[in-house]
Amino acid sequence: MKPPERFDVTSDFSELADLNPEGSKVEVGFRPSGELHVGNLLTIGYAAAIADRLLLDLTVTCCDTDWSAHIHEHHFPENNRVMKLFYRRDCPCGEHANIAEHRMEEIEPYLETLEKHFGIEINTRYLSDLHGDKDYTDALRTVLKNIDEFDGFYGGGFRRRYVSPISSSCNVCGYAHAKGASYSPGADELVAPCRNRECMNGFISEPLTGQIGVYYLVDPIRDPGEDTAVHVFGGDYRSAEKEQKTSKITKVAKTTELACGQTPAYFLAPMISDSNGKPLSKSKNTGKTVSELDLEGFGVKVASKVQDWLNEERKNVVENEI
Repeated sequence: MKPPERFDVTSDFSELADLNPEGSKVEVGFRPSGELHVGNLLTIGYAAAIADRLLLDLTVTCCDTDWSAHIHEHHFPENNRVMKLFYRRDCPCGEHANIAEHRMEEIEPYLETLEKHFGIEINTRYLSDLHGDKDYTDALRTVLKNIDEFDGFYGGGFRRRYVSPISSSCNVCGYAHAKGASYSPGADELVAPCRNRECMNGFISEPLTGQIGVYYLVDPIRDPGEDTAVHVFGGDYRSAEKEQKTSKITKVAKTTELACGQTPAYFLAPMISDSNGKPLSKSKNTGKTVSELDLEGFGVKVASKVQDWLNEERKNVVENEI
């Protein structure tokens, strides 16, 4: 994949260092759609190593506002337009406010190990913490006001499947529309029908500063407003999937440029695969997850390996290497 020249995208740390990216931190995120997978942990490990090398802070963000429909277990089977956003979904153990907080706590031993190994401080947060943030809201508004341009470069036609990349959440039943919400520029509101058949609320109306969901390839537009120097993504962002024409990283970069007029540098960590070279996937239940790992021991292995791997460009790592 050869990204557009105006976007700095690399899998080679030496190239990244030569770019001397401006900003104060490295950013990496994950979606709490299930237990984190070895691939997620490897990407976070790369982000920690890069933050250490560049002498920057590291933020690990739980993207609990993502609403990409295919990853939600809380659809109503009879109506795939109804879902719950992660920050409204129950915690499976009952000890956390929602599933996102549960997933973050699951990886704390791993993050603490990376902190000790690299001697850095890892800041954690939730994307819902940015609800109402001015820079982020302004960026989202810009995308909505330029939705035709967004749809034009997305590849495959985003709006053939969805209304918009932002969804509103019903304040009565807590469910959201899985196809996104319409935007009213005059009122600066998101409007969508509530499709929960058990809810008496006909329509969902939510200000753009309110409790919203944001499509996962759009939420990185937060980066310029947060002085992010480098955003680290997994290797699956490198190439277009199936019959799509545009890779995930190009969609992220173009959307961020549309929203903010600038982008951070992007680093693509390696894909993780089995011994036959087949990519491992959380969605396909291949590869180990956090409950199957000694997270402290695994963290030590990842940290030491990644320190070496940063000295070469790697686009693939075999699971048994770590």
